[in-house]
Amino acid sequence: MERSAALPELAHFLRSRRARLTPEAAGLPRTSTRRLSGLRRAEVAALAGISPEYYTRLEQGRQHHPSPEVLDALATALQLDHDARRHLHHLATGSPAHQTGPAAVEAPDVPGATLRLLHSLSLWPAHVVTPMRDILAWNDAESWLLFDYAELPPRHRNFAWFAFCDPRAPELLTDWEKVARSNVHRLRHALAADPLNVRGRQLVADLTAQSSRFAKIWEEHDVRGPAAGSHGFLHPRAGRLDLEYTAYVIPGTPALELVVLTADEGSPTHTALKRAATKRS
Repeated sequence: MERSAALPELAHFLRSRRARLTPEAAGLPRTSTRRLSGLRRAEVAALAGISPEYYTRLEQGRQHHPSPEVLDALATALQLDHDARRHLHHLATGSPAHQTGPAAVEAPDVPGATLRLLHSLSLWPAHVVTPMRDILAWNDAESWLLFDYAELPPRHRNFAWFAFCDPRAPELLTDWEKVARSNVHRLRHALAADPLNVRGRQLVADLTAQSSRFAKIWEEHDVRGPAAGSHGFLHPRAGRLDLEYTAYVIPGTPALELVVLTADEGSPTHTALKRAATKRS
């Protein structure tokens, strides 16, 4: 996504945020003749302290180089959270300054120290993932929790692909909708930071062609960066498992993540994981 492509993405993002912000949420009155559910362009411009003409050019992809101050004012007017605010700045500035061409398609190497740590976690499921959601490495506990990712072709070892294109996903994930949306949001976040990434762009194109559900969520233009949270799993032998996950960013380019899933000590999930680890040892 070079500058020429970044401007339409910025325009799409602004339109999508404006459409979902109601007058009431923005502290504006709703008249009886109003047809729009979201804000008007002039209303966003007034809230941000810029001219309606300038904002219209931004939404039409005709305005280059908006200042950081204007972007911050728009983020405040549109009530963007931290991830969405950063996404807005990424889109407005275009390609990262250090990037002169498309990123390599080859999967990056996982540092040896990270692999040793990953495989030392005999109890907790864990994996290493790229910003584009490609799964690079995993431990035995992760294979037990879901399945051995080696079963999949390398191009399909991807959490977004699994969520939308693997029929096992809705059966294994009790909160499939949440997981599916999270992967779309992470892809949006990653591609804004690395707009020339060939793998990411091809993945989005393939998922859009394969899954109408992915295409619909992608159009909503929500974003989310690395975070902690929880997921529910329905294991074929152990039953319901509730795990908390934390993503640890590994320094380097690209910034890989070591994701570890844990459970409270003494909980049914913890007991099931211990029993499974004992059988594997």
